[in-house]
Amino acid sequence: MAVKRNWTGGLVITPTEIVQRDLLTEGDRIVDLVAPGSATAADFETVDCAGALLAPGLIDLLQHGFDINLYSDATPDGVPDSAAKLPARGVTSFLPSIGCMPPDAFPDVLARLSTACAAATGARALGIHSEGPCFNSPGAHNPENLQLPSAELAAQMLESADGRLAAVTIAPELPGAEAFIRTLKAEGVSIHLGHSRAAPDDVSRYVSWGIDAVTHMYDVMRALPPDDSGVHVFSLPDALLAERHLALGVVADGIHTHPKLLRILAQLPADRVFLETDSMKYAGLPGTEFEFYPGYFVTSAPGKAVRDRDGGLCGSSLTSDEALRNYVAMAGASLVQAAQAGATVPARVIGRAADLGSLEKGKLADFVLLDPADLTVRQTIIGGETRFRTAA
Repeated sequence: MAVKRNWTGGLVITPTEIVQRDLLTEGDRIVDLVAPGSATAADFETVDCAGALLAPGLIDLLQHGFDINLYSDATPDGVPDSAAKLPARGVTSFLPSIGCMPPDAFPDVLARLSTACAAATGARALGIHSEGPCFNSPGAHNPENLQLPSAELAAQMLESADGRLAAVTIAPELPGAEAFIRTLKAEGVSIHLGHSRAAPDDVSRYVSWGIDAVTHMYDVMRALPPDDSGVHVFSLPDALLAERHLALGVVADGIHTHPKLLRILAQLPADRVFLETDSMKYAGLPGTEFEFYPGYFVTSAPGKAVRDRDGGLCGSSLTSDEALRNYVAMAGASLVQAAQAGATVPARVIGRAADLGSLEKGKLADFVLLDPADLTVRQTIIGGETRFRTAA
């Protein structure tokens, strides 16, 4: 018989407001939100939330690594190990992500990551995010591994990932991109624009092919030089902002995206922005140098950007709970906005809004208890069961 629990004494962050409610769960689902003290059946176990904020569990759609794990290594234990540790950061779901892999190794990496996702418990490994290999600006990715998009490449990726390819980042201006995107979209894969040199005036056409989101807004997006006419030059970020239904992923460390740019994003409708960490190996641990790909060394720094030996960006050491706090502190976002950016919008972007992303009747009981004073994680619940709790 499914366990019934009444999570009482907390403030619940709903999609629209913060309210005093008791959250009722049965098994792995939320069965209702009721006024405090409402009569519940005697078989409901009472859980005292002691004034905590109850927020939807955080969902990270771009995570290259965490703790000791780098997902491009595709080891059997990497994704499961992260899945067990991520609840301490308030993460209830994530997409283990890879960069531009060597073409001959790419299918095997996808296959091994798919198997690893299936073996994960704890935070839900919802599928793989392939950031690349179809880029026009490689950034920190190995330029030797770039490939042109095609329907054939898309089919190969789908087959190799065995149903677990959840998102792909692409530069849509590359030849063959439309067929690549449409092939993936037909199988439910979320398409993200990134590492692109797209002409701003072409963005609407690319979005019409099925692009859902933007990978790390403002990063690896070349600004156009002024033309000295006195007129603002219409840029790629401007074009992306103008697409009213396009979700914008942002790395909220204050480095990848300037705090004032974060404040601009926070003024958009709440369903436009989502938090992604772009985290690398050793995120959540003390900083250290490591080899991202053969011959390319980078150094992590807790809560900050990962940089190569020349100072170039290579992802971040940000964790999802830090991103949430930064979005509130740096961008001036409300807690409702932050919950939307941390959970609701990511769930929608990858087509999982029916089950995930908000505290509503019928959805999976994935939520976190946050300290109202500093928004640190007190407890993380996944499928109605506690997966992390701070020491008393």
